Amino acid sequence: MINEGSNKTLIIASPDRHLIETLSHSLDGVTNREIKIGEMTFRVEAAGILDHDLPRDGFGEFTLTSGTPIVVRIPQNRLREYGITPKHPYRYVYWRKEHAPTAFMKQLEENLIKKYNEYYDTELEPFQIFEQLQFKKQVAVPLTINGEETTIVGTLWDFHFAPLDGLRRNLLQFGLDAGLGEMNSLGFGFVNLVIQN
Repeated sequence: MINEGSNKTLIIASPDRHLIETLSHSLDGVTNREIKIGEMTFRVEAAGILDHDLPRDGFGEFTLTSGTPIVVRIPQNRLREYGITPKHPYRYVYWRKEHAPTAFMKQLEENLIKKYNEYYDTELEPFQIFEQLQFKKQVAVPLTINGEETTIVGTLWDFHFAPLDGLRRNLLQFGLDAGLGEMNSLGFGFVNLVIQN
């Protein structure tokens, strides 16, 4: 809910630096002016670019923590592999806390690599990216998509990492910029970087 007169911060993340720079420049042009998003009117107070790069050269432990719920849907043809028996023949099942974490991790890694391959036109095979993760909570988010009411089930996590470099770091940087899990364009899967001192 957005109440009249409230202050909100809108964060847009993308691996496409040009897109971010173009949006920031466009918003600079409407600072202290009103803009409309749908039927709502907002006043833009400030715009800027935040650079959040993962530590480089194998220095610095860090955590990626959920800013918005991470959505992982397990397709029907993979349910048996994870020992999940749904009550109805759904096309997919949202990962929930009662399911094995292996299913969450595997689907999350495959999704991240698939998005990375599509964006960079590469052909990486799935491999283990996440090692130490901490479940925080499960949430159900009501949403209207194409005029239909639905509920999206997502989860909040902390992902802890020792210093790393190379391909794994690049994949995680991409996940930080593009979002983890599914439905990123709807705002799901946004993660924040916390660097340990």
